[in-house]
Amino acid sequence: MKFRTRVAIFMVAVFVTMVGFSLIASPAIEMIKVGKDAGYEMISNYLAKADAQQSRYING
Repeated sequence: MKFRTRVAIFMVAVFVTMVGFSLIASPAIEMIKVGKDAGYEMISNYLAKADAQQSRYING
């Protein structure tokens, strides 16, 4: 196989890999962000409830 053919095959493989990664990675990254935000919201809700209960016992 000629060197030019090897380089062409390599370049096509790199291009296909980059395109495939960008198509697959974008939704996955969005899902991770949404999950992380939901986790933060759940933690803040729990801490708010715990703080409300603690202040009720202290003031109560």
